[in-house]
Amino acid sequence: MTQIFTVSELNLRISDRLDGDVRLHDLWARGEVSNYLHHRSGHRYFTLKDQNSQISCVLFKNNGLSLDFDLADGKNVMVFGDIAVYRPQGRVQLVARGIKKDEGLGYRHQQLEQLKKKLASEGLFASERKRALPRYPERIGIVTSPQGAALHDVIRTLGSYPARIIISPAQVQGEEAEKSIASAIMALRGKTDVIIVCRGGGSTEDLWCFNSEIVARAIFACDAPVISAIGHETDVTIADYVADLRAATPTAAAKMAVPDAEELKQSLSVTEVRMVRALWTILERREERLDYLMNAVSAKRMYSLAQDARQRLDYLSERLEAAEARELQTHRSRLELAQGRLIAVGPRATLSRGYAIARSADGLILTAQDAQPGQEIELILGRGRLLCRVLECREEKEAMQ
Repeated sequence: MTQIFTVSELNLRISDRLDGDVRLHDLWARGEVSNYLHHRSGHRYFTLKDQNSQISCVLFKNNGLSLDFDLADGKNVMVFGDIAVYRPQGRVQLVARGIKKDEGLGYRHQQLEQLKKKLASEGLFASERKRALPRYPERIGIVTSPQGAALHDVIRTLGSYPARIIISPAQVQGEEAEKSIASAIMALRGKTDVIIVCRGGGSTEDLWCFNSEIVARAIFACDAPVISAIGHETDVTIADYVADLRAATPTAAAKMAVPDAEELKQSLSVTEVRMVRALWTILERREERLDYLMNAVSAKRMYSLAQDARQRLDYLSERLEAAEARELQTHRSRLELAQGRLIAVGPRATLSRGYAIARSADGLILTAQDAQPGQEIELILGRGRLLCRVLECREEKEAMQ
């Protein structure tokens, strides 16, 4: 009968087999450092790779005390140690007992530096070609994975800003990611006022697709300004160099793309106050001029001039009041338009299209797990509210079947 192993037994057998192979002990391996992490425990974890393959490595704290140089991504090194299995995860790794510097940078980093020089010489990184972001964009394009957290962060940050959001989905990791990102960017030509290219954090390999030439040229060819938000603040890719503006995170990119609604309201209020003050200043100067003329001429002439001045003052007052009314109406119309756009994407408009908000005594109900059978809940509709009792709670997959 065929023997059946548990996962622990299987990993133990693999570990015993590797431990018994003398060819996998006291060996040297040469490659490029990637995904380097110096853990707070003192242990160092990294990936050793060449052009075609890679292997996980660990340098424990005691063995790393004699290290006479700083490990870093992109460096070529020679690692001395043993091949072993990390049994909790079934992962083959090289347990380093010593590391020596090898000359030069790693192959991929050499390629990256060559590509940087090439694109820089063609002007793709030039600061003079960087475009300013539109102050009030009406169409915002987003290039990212539909399943990624970055998309949710951007949409949440944009909030109720009255703009059309165009999502151009892309694969942001893996072998086909470069072509997918470039195609998604090119698909937005002529459709947006600003484009956000974003992705959440990840390893160097995860973000490497944003270091490709095809993605760089796609961003350069965009007819709208591009904001890049790749990984975390410390992650810098070629896409960041080519983009018109770089953001530390996807959330920061969304904040850069649109104006603040409160700042707009304050700006309108300040403009209105300044306009009223200017009108009153003009009126005061006219009155002062009239007083001067009344004191400078004879009574008869003064009466005639005063009569003309009064008529002129009435005429100017009417013009000023009409101008004030027009200006106020213009700003009021702009404010109403902005308010209408905000209302159009607000919760009340959403409810009027047939959606509802469910909540219980504990707060909003966002998933089936937030409610219990028999529980009384409230449904807020576009018009009115309903008090309901839950009959059954189903998970999303079950509800879709």
